[in-house]
Amino acid sequence: MKVALYLCFSIIIKLVDSNSTEYATTDKFIDYFGAPEDQPNPQHAFIGSKKCMTVLGCFVLTADFFHPLYRPINFLPQDRATIDTQFLLYTKENPKELQKLDVSKPESIKTSYLNPKRQTAFIVHGFFDSRLYAKWMEATKDDILLHGDYNVIIVDWSKGNGMPYTQAAANTRVVGAEIALMIQTLQKLEGLSPMDCHIIGHSLGAHIGGYAGKRLNKLGRITAADPAQPYFQNMPASVRLDRRDADFVDVIHTDVSSLKFLALGMSQAVGHVDFYPNNGMSQPGCATSVIYSIFMEGLFDAARRFVSCNHQRAVDFFTYSINYKKILPVAHECRSWSDYLGGLCSDCGPDGRKCAILGFRADEYRQRKNDSQSIKMYLATSGSAPFFLNGFQITVKLQKPKKEYKDRNGQITLTIFGEEKDFEVTLKKYGTLTHGATYPYLAHTDSSIGKVKGVSFTWRSSEWSSLFLTQTIHLDYLKLVPMNVVDEKKKA
Repeated sequence: MKVALYLCFSIIIKLVDSNSTEYATTDKFIDYFGAPEDQPNPQHAFIGSKKCMTVLGCFVLTADFFHPLYRPINFLPQDRATIDTQFLLYTKENPKELQKLDVSKPESIKTSYLNPKRQTAFIVHGFFDSRLYAKWMEATKDDILLHGDYNVIIVDWSKGNGMPYTQAAANTRVVGAEIALMIQTLQKLEGLSPMDCHIIGHSLGAHIGGYAGKRLNKLGRITAADPAQPYFQNMPASVRLDRRDADFVDVIHTDVSSLKFLALGMSQAVGHVDFYPNNGMSQPGCATSVIYSIFMEGLFDAARRFVSCNHQRAVDFFTYSINYKKILPVAHECRSWSDYLGGLCSDCGPDGRKCAILGFRADEYRQRKNDSQSIKMYLATSGSAPFFLNGFQITVKLQKPKKEYKDRNGQITLTIFGEEKDFEVTLKKYGTLTHGATYPYLAHTDSSIGKVKGVSFTWRSSEWSSLFLTQTIHLDYLKLVPMNVVDEKKKA
């Protein structure tokens, strides 16, 4: 990958006049790569070239689509007939039998079960995916319909999302335009409000949602499930998903990497609220053996997990958030993942601005959003469905005796007694406990324990002298704060 990018960069540098401030717009560039409109196969397009389509208008390759490192080679999108974007409607009247909606055939809309008074969800896949073998799309559709009275439209653009990736990335502009056109048509024919529309996009599908929002006066919501990183990270807002593309944009990051060219998902915060479960990388459970995945999910989905488990986890989290009610996936604003794990970020603030619910209910944060900046929030999950964990911030304050008292080595164990279940957690491995000090911790369990009834505190010395002498530590107080609650009044 790095070699290929270097070669691409070298070619561009050679082709651009050294005295020019423009990117690759010379005749030499055109002669080298050829004019894309005249070629049946994908060609490297040049700045200023365009592809015009009936109804959708022209897609111009402007300078903001080029960057020598992040987006060195660009294709023009393919024809809308080639991409053949499909809109497949499901409602409570037809939860299993799809109805195809076609803007060029108004009767397909007028005779459908679409109800403009309902909220409408668009589910959009990404690269090399389709509704036929992406189980998450059907699962998400089913869970939304189970949750309430919705119009759910699966958007299938699988004829335009194959190799090469650069072509699929270019085609996202057309699919976004198709979705915008569909929403405008539904508004004209049925009175559907764009503010009642919610686009749920995975990978490239997240940026498709952004392109749709850019064309609409105001789109209600975009949920971006691990938006694709290659060709979009660090690019201008006009090229990628941005929080201004909808009234509310929530993003779930699950395949972030410190090595930029190894990550499928963006690390860049681009929404009103950006969730980073498990720091947005190395998702628990993704090291599960291939044999196990084949047995549990089938060959194709096992292959998907093997190649892009972290990337896929974002849609898993969203889907399970729709109807799973035992544990609320509350994320907290925090300076860093290490601070979160250190138990330093349990405060939701007086107005709840520092907390948000990951997934389907994220839009409850809409009234507290900040349009001028993205807010990063963190939470931990387990490695298997239903993924969400009960979390507790635990603060241990040791008393400082009036007379000098020796600090002790040992570990603290708590047993938290709940109405439904108890669980035990070791807060500190063997180490020095200093009197007068305060120790914050973070503890998780995948069990729903119900309301906390009480806590027991145990300290075990690690000093050899404890075999012969009784040793004590002086506890000032112990504070337990539930992390799965947004309302501060309910945390007490």
